[in-house]
Amino acid sequence: MPEKEPSHAHLLRRLLVLSWRYREQCIAVFAFQVVLLGLGVLGLGLSGLAIDVTRHGLDPTSTPVSWPFGFVPPAWPVTKLLAALGVSVLVAAALRAILNYRYSVLASDLLQMKLVPELRTSVFDKLQRLSFRFFDQNASGSIFNRVTGDVQSVRSFVDGVLLQGAIMVLSLAVYLLYMARTHALLTLACLALTPLLWLATNAFARRVAPAYRKNRELSDRMVLAMSEGVAGMQVTKVFGREQQERDRFEAHNEVVRDQQRAVFVTVSRFTPTIDFISQLNIGVLLLYGGSLVAAQRLSLGDLIVFAGLLQQFSAQVSSMAGIVNTLQQSLIGARRVFEVLDAPLEVSEVAAPQKPSSLSGRLHFEHVDFEYTPSTPVLRDVSFEVEPGTCVAVLGATGSGKSTLLGLVPRFYDPTRGDIWLDGVNLRELPLDYLRRNIGLVFQESLLFRNSVAQNIAFGNPDASRERIEAAAKIAGAHEFVVGLAEGYDTVLEEGAVNLSGGQRQRLAIARALLLEPKILLLDDPTTAVDPQTEHEVLEAMDAAMEGRTTLIVANRLSTLRRADWILVLDEGRVVERGTHAELMQSRGVYYRAASLQAADEDSIVLLDALGRRL
Repeated sequence: MPEKEPSHAHLLRRLLVLSWRYREQCIAVFAFQVVLLGLGVLGLGLSGLAIDVTRHGLDPTSTPVSWPFGFVPPAWPVTKLLAALGVSVLVAAALRAILNYRYSVLASDLLQMKLVPELRTSVFDKLQRLSFRFFDQNASGSIFNRVTGDVQSVRSFVDGVLLQGAIMVLSLAVYLLYMARTHALLTLACLALTPLLWLATNAFARRVAPAYRKNRELSDRMVLAMSEGVAGMQVTKVFGREQQERDRFEAHNEVVRDQQRAVFVTVSRFTPTIDFISQLNIGVLLLYGGSLVAAQRLSLGDLIVFAGLLQQFSAQVSSMAGIVNTLQQSLIGARRVFEVLDAPLEVSEVAAPQKPSSLSGRLHFEHVDFEYTPSTPVLRDVSFEVEPGTCVAVLGATGSGKSTLLGLVPRFYDPTRGDIWLDGVNLRELPLDYLRRNIGLVFQESLLFRNSVAQNIAFGNPDASRERIEAAAKIAGAHEFVVGLAEGYDTVLEEGAVNLSGGQRQRLAIARALLLEPKILLLDDPTTAVDPQTEHEVLEAMDAAMEGRTTLIVANRLSTLRRADWILVLDEGRVVERGTHAELMQSRGVYYRAASLQAADEDSIVLLDALGRRL
């Protein structure tokens, strides 16, 4: 059964725990906001006092000025009092400007310099430690979005929900207390419609949450279409499919756009609804508050301050729409980020791993079964042993489990059942890094990075000396062509190493594997898609690389298979034959039929004829 999705309450708790790691910076940012709020209210209050001082100066029979906190001003002329109040307002405004700048710098440092980079690093670090199964189950577009867009959504929780929400609550409390102190009954009348805001906000949250989730899924598909288009640009141009690929991406882009438009329409309807309800409060203020001023039960200055506070109160309540909107996006992003951070490490080390002082390279598969998905076996009861320094070729039809078998040795996956032993130690008992640094692996199409030739060879050991790098290249048969490049080992490869031939790329990949001086070498059909001349170059490099190493090589060509000491034949995940090339040819089984199919290959015809003469 699929795991139950975490509830919004659970995600909120996780987000709050994450925010707690940055509590000192969050408190500092919040403190700045508190001071800014106080200065804003102070400036508004001083403006109200100035109005009352002016009115009382013009009409001594009007409502006397009510100075706050029992303060009694000096017996100054009206003009001097107004000047003092004006200077005070300007000082408060200047302080607000300075503190606003400091607040922006502090908030940016918290969010963009600490939280986002650290969270991205945490997600990427976890991706590095996850098994291949996670990447099998998640498209690359989804993974890219989790590291980029979804991390930003988590950031927006701290900024747009936690901090803004706290400021909103504090502001509402300050404004409410100030208004209630000015006139409690007027405050109650003006805020009578506030419960409607809660009902509207709750309805909006329920409606928009699934829309944001769908938006992330559609964005994943769009990013995947883009990455596939870039990676497959050569194929696209060869087949003249540029317009079709453009149309395919545009279709994904339009789906995202149309879905976002629907979300924007919902948000656009919600915001003015909240604003309208808030503005109704201003109407109540003008009717009721105006009558209080006319009856001299409220000063004009207090009414104007009250109006300003009510507008600020309404603006804060209206900001609830943005906070709820941000919260919904944050929850969707947080769910996807936490899915990565919480993903189980299917391949992990035991608490007290064994680390032999040296390895000879003896491999033993014991009744190994493996399944990518339950009840769909890929390998079934595979058992064999490889002596140190022996080369074993693995042959089988597509889907027979050859590459999977190789992937179990460095523990890209663990067997579903059974065990694999290295020098008598179960692979699960070895430190993972120690195991993999003793295994050299060359894929069918090995990835070379946009870096220098030397740095590509030294990828597994960046501190390797130039002498060791060149020694590995010589064993792999790469040294001669490397020194012929424009800048030798310092030549920077283009993306995908397209400035090298297929054979050159494979020989560099072999050199990279050999630099670690591994006891075990795994070669996953490295000559499958190369021409005969390139195959000859790669095979020569392989012969040198396999010298003295335990080697497992997936191969289908006789020219490669005959180099092995013995051959393992897989069929639908089972070992159906094993033996030397001559023994398997004589038995006339699966291996013989596979070899016979290569009769069109000149090298194979010679080999078969020679065998026929011996038989």
